[in-house]
Amino acid sequence: METTTYARPRNTYIRKLIALTAGILIVSMLGATAAFANAAYVSGYDEDNSDYAPISQEFITTANLNFRSGPATTYPRHRLLSAGTVINVYEYVADGFSPASFNGQTGYVASEFIREHVRPPVSAAAAPAQVEINGDVELLHWRYVREFITLNAVLQVTDVRTGTVFFVRNWSQGNHADVDTLTYEDTQILRRLYGGRWSWDPRPVIVTYNGRNFAAAINGMPHGGTQNRSNGAGGHFCIHFYGSTTHNGNRSYERTMQAAVREAFNSAR
Repeated sequence: METTTYARPRNTYIRKLIALTAGILIVSMLGATAAFANAAYVSGYDEDNSDYAPISQEFITTANLNFRSGPATTYPRHRLLSAGTVINVYEYVADGFSPASFNGQTGYVASEFIREHVRPPVSAAAAPAQVEINGDVELLHWRYVREFITLNAVLQVTDVRTGTVFFVRNWSQGNHADVDTLTYEDTQILRRLYGGRWSWDPRPVIVTYNGRNFAAAINGMPHGGTQNRSNGAGGHFCIHFYGSTTHNGNRSYERTMQAAVREAFNSAR
């Protein structure tokens, strides 16, 4: 995202007032998708008018994220937001930085590491229409699963084809769950499920957390970053639930993972 910052001349027309927070206007004007302006130097708006009421939507951070004073990495950092922090976003900018507020402070966050915050159903019975139930296994959309399963939670994973059980820790909840095997033994259990060789091929699994069972699929290829360097894997694994997607937009692989999720669901008795 290319960012240009400079003073606007007097009588510059503001196309849209997005929000008013702590005396700072978040506005849209020619040449800027979203910008900050001191309310003391802007006229022609009525902060009590409902047309200009602050409009924001709750988002949640999917990783530890810098909260900056401007829409680029060159701007100073206000603070570091921990993964799982709920913030208010005033205008989501898909490819770049979105204007946001946290604890009354305005700033920008990298849009790549935030997602819409959806309140989870408290039980399977209270879940929305996006859920199917087969026995005690739920086919629940990922947008709801990730609100129920907390970050850093330990998850029990049951391989559908063999009944083998192992454990993982969930540490990132973006397009899908990024997990680390909990121990060295858990890593070896997963490796044995793939015949002693790592593979990207999905396996249908049941993920159990806090008394609920969710249909899912896991791959068997350690890759990328990890939060556990003592488990012998050397990378993390991906668990997809119903509606999960990849980070790189590989639709063919997404369909393969979703087929494994459906196999896990259909296996329930």
